[in-house]
Amino acid sequence: RTDDWKADYYTIKMYNTFKNNNTMSDRIHFGEPLMMERQKMCRGTDADDLVSSDEPTQETILGPDSRVDTSFPGCVDAPFLSKLLSCVFSPLIYTVGCGGCFQLSERQHAAVLYYGKYVGSVEEPGIHFLAPCGRELRTMSTATRTMDMKDLKVVDLRGNPVIVSAVVTFEATSARMARVDVQNPWPNATWAPHINTGTYLQLQAQAVLKQVTSQFPYEAPAGYPSLQTEGNHITKMLVQSLQSRVAVTGAKILSFDLVDLSYAPEIAAHMLVRQQAAALVDARRLIVEAAVDMTHSAIESLEAKGRPIDDVTKNTISSNLLTVICSNESVKPVVITDTGMNTTIVMNPPTAHVIE
Repeated sequence: RTDDWKADYYTIKMYNTFKNNNTMSDRIHFGEPLMMERQKMCRGTDADDLVSSDEPTQETILGPDSRVDTSFPGCVDAPFLSKLLSCVFSPLIYTVGCGGCFQLSERQHAAVLYYGKYVGSVEEPGIHFLAPCGRELRTMSTATRTMDMKDLKVVDLRGNPVIVSAVVTFEATSARMARVDVQNPWPNATWAPHINTGTYLQLQAQAVLKQVTSQFPYEAPAGYPSLQTEGNHITKMLVQSLQSRVAVTGAKILSFDLVDLSYAPEIAAHMLVRQQAAALVDARRLIVEAAVDMTHSAIESLEAKGRPIDDVTKNTISSNLLTVICSNESVKPVVITDTGMNTTIVMNPPTAHVIE
């Protein structure tokens, strides 16, 4: 038994398949890593239901902030000291300076603190009233934004270095979490536009990207998951993993997409040679299969037209056709005639030579 209960689930599922069918040749290819078989089975309905039933949703992770009553005169949720000072200085504050009045724009939230203690958040746009004495407002924008992750080096399932670029789309949902609980939650925040590196969201996104991409090979045989073919499945895994990590910031992850994928420069040349060799083998296999089919069809056509062909002639025709079709070089036709003089004519266009 391992610490990963999902890995145990897939192992038990494969064992039951072996016990019921007495063979696993149709489910497991022993030349591939076991993790690839687990991921291949994970794409089924049962595994998806298993993950979705146990993984917490965004609604359960991101809870709402406590609300502050900002109706006039704005002293309902204020502490006693602030109420007292506001009443003492009310002629100056409310009549002259309107110090208890503040405005919130669309897609803007504010965390309210009195004497350094958080008392609630204001999320509705418009004019609001709160006792001004000891009050501090920390605003933030809830507009949807993106974070670009360029040329991050990761390692795939087979240990090959891969360069990955990704884009994270998110929106803020909690003023308390972003402005009170976490320092530097994401880059280029409205209250700290100069901070664009080393933020909480950036570091966690890099960790999640490395963790998820290490579970897939860069490329795999047909029918197996890989970074090139499992885009939607990888996106779901990235969103779920990152959401659980950055929930403390109040960020709601909308998408986490891979936009660029390539081998690292140090192995790119060798991988290109391997890909070219694999493509050449596939092309040769296709040519040979086509040549066999064409040869078989040619012999059947001759026999169907009433021409008796013995086994020796069939072997000769098959050998010649396979040689001609599968050859890389241009063919030199050779015509053998039997006229009693044993003359062989070798045709090499555009010149014909007669050999006696």
